Amino acid sequence: MFSAIVSPNNPRVKNAAQLKESKNRRREGLFLVDGVREVLRAWVSDFEFVEVFWDAGRNLDADERVDVDAVLESVCSDFERRENLRRILLEADGRGVPTIPLSSNAFEKLSFGDRDEGVIAVVKSKLRTIDELDSLLAEKRKTAGEEPLLGIVEGVEKPGNIGAMLRSGDGAGLDAFIIAGDNFDVFNPNVIRGSLGAIFHMPIVVAPADKTLAWLRERKIQRATALCDEAIPYVQIDYRLPTAIILGSEAQGLSEAWANETVEDAKYALLQRIRLPMLGIADSLNVSNAAAILFYEARRVRSY
Repeated sequence: MFSAIVSPNNPRVKNAAQLKESKNRRREGLFLVDGVREVLRAWVSDFEFVEVFWDAGRNLDADERVDVDAVLESVCSDFERRENLRRILLEADGRGVPTIPLSSNAFEKLSFGDRDEGVIAVVKSKLRTIDELDSLLAEKRKTAGEEPLLGIVEGVEKPGNIGAMLRSGDGAGLDAFIIAGDNFDVFNPNVIRGSLGAIFHMPIVVAPADKTLAWLRERKIQRATALCDEAIPYVQIDYRLPTAIILGSEAQGLSEAWANETVEDAKYALLQRIRLPMLGIADSLNVSNAAAILFYEARRVRSY
């Protein structure tokens, strides 16, 4: 274990704190994971850890060698959380990942808002390219025997909504999640928190809409597309086929490209316009709620 850091102005703490900003995450290829559950899920999903900071309390001396068990007993009353935190620290230390105890004052410089679960990890970013999905989907089909089921979203800017969609997609057994765009910060802390760590379990791709469409067409994957014009109820298509469920933002919907139907699209019925019934005065659902309904409908159909 490393010696304690007590000053929030320590260079190591200041460098990690810079990763709260998107531009620094992109430049460094690193991001912060905050919270015991989220850190543990990143750890078991084989993300590469750079260092782990943990809150060792207020009564620390600079460079003090900390007894992990004794400190955890005093600063963490929840047994399950304490044992998971102990596991993270011991396993990380055993693999040579720096595990650095901080004073509570220094730890506050890294923590997000009012949330303080006593551990924050610096982790290397890891995204799949869209072409890598072929081997992943082929491998998945060997064990699960199902056709691919993907989630795709375009134009959704709120990180919390993306996180919630990843959470429900993970629960419904999606094989991968594609963000159709050029510049989305996948490892925004609110995406990680909203997904409850599911972001580390599901392959995620960021790719332009035109490249995503071309990839889907080339593989003849049915596009269950949330388009209002000439749409049919969402329960009327066969989700057992290779399927991508595609949603846009609540304000703008999907771009025109998703509505374009080629001759081959029509021949193989690849474009399926679907809608959710809205029987009250509201004209739409929150996009993460709509995604959950569609993802679990696909799972329901595939279970029979």
